[in-house]
Amino acid sequence: MTFQLQLTVASLTLYQLTDINTIILNGNGSPFLVHERDPFPEYMLELQQRHFQYLMAETKHSPEECCMFTDELGLSYLGKILLFEEQDTKIIIVGPFLNQVPDMSRVDHKFKIDTQKQIELETFYRTLKLLSSSRIQSMANLLDQVSTIRQTSLRVLNSEYNATVKAHQADIELMLQQPDDSYIELIELRYKIEKEMTRAVEKGDKANLQRILKQVKNLFDFSERFPNQPVRALKNVLIVLNTLLRGAAERGKVQPLFLHRISEKFSKQIERSDTIDSLIKLMGVMHEEYCDLVRNRAISGYSPSIQKAVEHIVSHFNQSLDVNHIADLCGLHPAHLSRRFKKETGMTLTEFQQKQRMEEAKILLKSERASIGWISGYVGYEDSGYFTRVFKKLEGMSPSQYRDPK
Repeated sequence: MTFQLQLTVASLTLYQLTDINTIILNGNGSPFLVHERDPFPEYMLELQQRHFQYLMAETKHSPEECCMFTDELGLSYLGKILLFEEQDTKIIIVGPFLNQVPDMSRVDHKFKIDTQKQIELETFYRTLKLLSSSRIQSMANLLDQVSTIRQTSLRVLNSEYNATVKAHQADIELMLQQPDDSYIELIELRYKIEKEMTRAVEKGDKANLQRILKQVKNLFDFSERFPNQPVRALKNVLIVLNTLLRGAAERGKVQPLFLHRISEKFSKQIERSDTIDSLIKLMGVMHEEYCDLVRNRAISGYSPSIQKAVEHIVSHFNQSLDVNHIADLCGLHPAHLSRRFKKETGMTLTEFQQKQRMEEAKILLKSERASIGWISGYVGYEDSGYFTRVFKKLEGMSPSQYRDPK
């Protein structure tokens, strides 16, 4: 098969499977092959060419990756470099398509499009496919293998078997009544991977979690439940994920105070997010922060009595430290409690309390615009100057520098 025929077969296969414009460009950006379903508005062709140039440069920079680009009009493209031995470099581009319903009022406000062009653009949008993140990932998977596609021999089977159909009718009906084994296997695989992911969070094992996530990018897509609503579908996935990660962190022995705070934070962020891109980024942040929470706040490695002491200090971090009261809660003599606490945590009771206060102060410094004095009082220090000295000693910078690093 000649090189040109091979590219034609590959690009045509991709075009007919996706039903989306498929273009192969030469290394200099000129068109080599074009399969067009949705003609681009003429007044936007120059803009598209600029985007193609940008996508080409990025694919050349990352030859092992498939690149996705969404322009300021909400039009998305996938691009992948094609490398063939002893042949010029080619770039294949699939698009445009949509990954969310475009906001025409935003587009009109930003570009001041006249009425005729606005009507033309709206008509063009309606011709484009709206794809979920799972389908986009599947297209990227296909693009990665496009250079291996070959024309295969197709044998059409004879359909003269009608005489045996009735004889097999009962078998067919019985077969249709049986559960779909492949669907069951997919569900079982999802639950298996879900267990691996939550187990990694439970242990605070971020590296293992990232390895798992990299392998299963589009396995947990449920967009078919909300046709043409990919944002709503992804929000629902993240709501479920937030619950799963909270449960994993709880099993990792993170205290309820921190579990409530992080799950509430992500619940609000999920509902406030209104784009696919922001939700995908949020998904990554959720995994990392829950893992960090387990690593920094878990008490699973401590003995039961020290766990009680830690839980009490964390829950009452801004109150005076009453060693006798904590010892009573743990059923230990105060001196014995102090020795065991130091041995298991590597810190004295006072140092541990200070660490909890500083962690709380860091959260407030980044999330609130309250004064240093107010934060100092909230975390348990009557003297803001003393709070500042302790903070600087433990964090290596003042509260003001932590809040606004230069």
